[in-house]
Amino acid sequence: MRPEPAALQACLLFRGKSAEEISLLLDTLAYSVSTYRKNAIILAEGDPADRLGILLSGRVEVQKTHSTGSSVTIAHLKEGQTICEAVLFRKINVVPATVTATGPCRVMFISKQELLRLFAADADILTRFIENLSERLVLVNRKIENLSAGPLRRRIIDFLLEQGEQQGTDQLKLPFSRKEWAGHMNTARPSLSRELGFLRDQGWIAFKGNEITLLDRGRMNDYIQSLPSSSGNL
Repeated sequence: MRPEPAALQACLLFRGKSAEEISLLLDTLAYSVSTYRKNAIILAEGDPADRLGILLSGRVEVQKTHSTGSSVTIAHLKEGQTICEAVLFRKINVVPATVTATGPCRVMFISKQELLRLFAADADILTRFIENLSERLVLVNRKIENLSAGPLRRRIIDFLLEQGEQQGTDQLKLPFSRKEWAGHMNTARPSLSRELGFLRDQGWIAFKGNEITLLDRGRMNDYIQSLPSSSGNL
């Protein structure tokens, strides 16, 4: 199944290339495309990480399972984002977390060897790949900062303010469900809902479904600044 060039234009790896350029590239590229149903496991923790995945459509969730059996959501990926790029060239390159389809999706796979050939033939794609790794590292660092930011209320406010900066508006559209968001915050859904209710009652936010309006960024920032840097309980 040949991917649409427009779908690949959403991927950082092909940023700046026209649909015609991508189409010509596909004529010489060895790849495969797989389709997955909701909740299907795309890659399991411990699988060989010997190929790069590009999400052509749909969304996936990346979860790490602890020895206790509990799991934490590391990331939610959407169309155009890549899978396994961070571990593809490790000496021991195994998949470090389970990748699951949160809805119907299609993924394009390029082998490590084919990717190396592509880098040698096109320096721009190699540059985009390195940029992609850098952006993913920044996202991981933000995730670590958010999870270590202390009380749940603070973590939620940090996340909402960050989304406001990223989306450039106070009218936020969350990229995942309330359940997925709770996993992202490493908390239970009722706890997340309770804190959102508190922020709404304070007049700081309003929400409906997965849309949240930031009503008072100033007071939200004041709350963050009023807390000590170490974690604590509310």
